[in-house]
This record gives sequence, structure tokens and C-alpha cells, in this order.
Amino acid sequence: MSNCRICDNKIKKIIDFGKIALVGNFLKKKRKQKKYKISLNYCVSCKHVQISEKLNPHLLFKNYLWETGISERNIHILKNFLQKLKKLGINKKSKILEIASNDGSFIKILKEKFDCFVIGVDPAKNLAKKANKKNIFTINNFFDYKLSCSIKGKYNKFDYIFARNVIAHIKEPNNIFRGIDNLLKDDGTFILEVPHLLNIFNKNQYDNIFHEHIGFHSLKSIQDLCKANNLKVFDVDKINSQGGSIRCFISKSTSTQLVSKKISVISKIEKKSNLFLNSNLNMFKNKILNHIESLHELILSLKRRKKKISVYGASGKGQALLQFSKMDNNMIDFVFDKSKLKQGLFTPGTNIEIKNPKYISRKNVDYLLILSWNIKEEIIKQEKKFLKEGGKFIIPFPQPKIIN
Repeated sequence: MSNCRICDNKIKKIIDFGKIALVGNFLKKKRKQKKYKISLNYCVSCKHVQISEKLNPHLLFKNYLWETGISERNIHILKNFLQKLKKLGINKKSKILEIASNDGSFIKILKEKFDCFVIGVDPAKNLAKKANKKNIFTINNFFDYKLSCSIKGKYNKFDYIFARNVIAHIKEPNNIFRGIDNLLKDDGTFILEVPHLLNIFNKNQYDNIFHEHIGFHSLKSIQDLCKANNLKVFDVDKINSQGGSIRCFISKSTSTQLVSKKISVISKIEKKSNLFLNSNLNMFKNKILNHIESLHELILSLKRRKKKISVYGASGKGQALLQFSKMDNNMIDFVFDKSKLKQGLFTPGTNIEIKNPKYISRKNVDYLLILSWNIKEEIIKQEKKFLKEGGKFIIPFPQPKIIN
């Protein structure tokens, strides 16, 4: 893409990462994989940060191995969210749609809590099948304006629409927002969550950059999408999810919803941090390159001392970081992950075997690099035996750090 996915103006390159394998393309056996170009850019007009490469979404999402229900922390965040939803007015009469509903974990919680009507939409066949087995009706498709018309014809409009950690994945977000405007009741609420661009920049979280993540959002970019599609952001929360996210509450632009003071507070923080200055956006390249070098050198120095190094977390961001940092099965012994869908497979582009965390032991691991660092507290608590036996953890961000 040479034009912005939000406002269609020209984009400018921040950094070219070369080619990497698709981070969700796990292998049954070691082999070379096709790699795809990837670069980070920003719009010269609206300053939206995005990659310029767009792949066929079927390559990325038709068989998806990340499950919402795997992480206890994710479920904890969702359950805490229920209190806010109760105040918003969700009850048993509510009609709810979730876009990118994954394995149905979230809307299952809503259905059990409020005894309300819920529908999910997800393009991954394996996850839609899993959700439907839980009696969470899930449409196996990509959500867009066309699908919204079909859903509207069958179920009419919805009181609440959710899109958690999906807007970043969409190459044409205006199409999605049009569909939401089409399906949302006049007094309805659309709630979305996105990793906050401010955190990605301030904490150097460049492992968020991979082919599934096309756009990196600020409150400003969400407001820009809303303005173009008859919607408005009326409230926002900062949440401790995905390394620091914003949860935006959105209504029709004609709604009488009062706009929270938090909107102007976060907007001012984004501007004061110079998040949209060209010079600041261009500087991100040097921060990334310096971090890649320091992480690679740390692992290499431990390897020279004959230390056994493994990784915890076969997440997308983890697979991106391994490839950016040029760490493969020559430097890393194993990857440990709780997802049974990934165990026994090999990592994309780096060919490291994925094992069940029950095999973590001081006999085969000296250092454990936590690539699912956004749930590091959960992982460290889970692996306290490893720590007591003298094992050490490496946390990659904001700077590589050893914990013992």
C-alpha cells in the first residue's frame, strides 16, 4: 500500500524489516518457509502508523492458533470488565455481537452473566467450530459492510457490538466501521480495544509489528475512523492488556451520550508526548535497531557461556521478535506454550520445537526468555519452581533484563 488505510493520503517509511515468515504459520516439521516483506510507515497527513504490506487475509486468519481462553489473565480482565458493562446497561434483553469472537470465551461469559442474546463472527474455521460446540453461535466469516447487511436482515440491529484486538488486523477499517454503523441501534454502544500506539512507542514494543497487525492505533486514529463513519468516541479507559491498551466506547454521532473528560485527557497526553511529530516517528527506527542488537548480544553472550536458553510463549509477537532478532534453533533450545494447538509444532521462520510448559526444568533450561511478556506475572507465578531451583527469566522490554 502506498496510501493510508484511514484517510488515503501518502505514507512514509519508518523502518524496513526485510522479510519474515508469517507468525501464525507453525510447522509440523522443520523446514524453510516462504517469507514476506514487512515495513513500518506513517501517514503524512493523519499520522496513522501502519505497515504497507497487505496479504490475503485467508493466509493469516482461516486457521488461527491463538485462543482467548488460554490465558488466565485474559479471562480475569474480561470478568473485571463485567462491572463496567453492567453500569452501561447490559441486561437479559440486550442483543450483542462480537467481531473476531475467537473461541467464544468472552461472549460465553456475557451469556452466562446476563442471559442475553449473543452472536460471534470469526474467520477462523477451527475457532468458530470450537465456539459453536460451546453453544455460542458463531458466523464463520470476515466481518465487513456486506456481512453486516446480511446479519441485519436476519437479526435486525444490536444494542452492543464488541471488537477486541481486531481493528489493528483490518486492511480496510472504514469498511468495518461502516458495517458497525449499519448494525448499531441509535442508542447502542460499540466497544473496541486496541494496543495503544503511545505504549508501543514509549516502551519500544516493536514486536507488535507483524503481518497480522496492519495498523497501530492512537485515540486520535480511532476518532478519525469514527468521524468518517457517523460515529463518535464518548468514553475511553486505559487497560492493562496486550502491553497497554485503550478501550473505546463509541456511539452514533447523533447520540445524546455525554462525552467523558477522559477523552480530552488522553488526547492531550498523546499530543504532549509528540506522538504525531514526524521527527519522533522517524526516531523509532533507531530505538528498534538498538534493542534488536542488545537482545541478540545478551542471548549470544549466554550461549557462549554454554547456558541452555529456552523461550516461554509462542505468541505472534514472540515469533516476530525471534525473527527480527535473528534468533533461531541454533540459539534457542525450546519454546514452551500452554496452547495444545501449538505443542509439538515448530516455530515459523526459526524452526524451534514447541513443548508443554510441564517440561520446563532446571535440567534443560538455565534461562527462560519470556516472549509473552504482557502476561509475565502469570508466567513467573506459574513457573516459581523453576525460579526456586535457580532458573532465571529474561524480560525483553522495555530493555532486556534478567530476573532471578
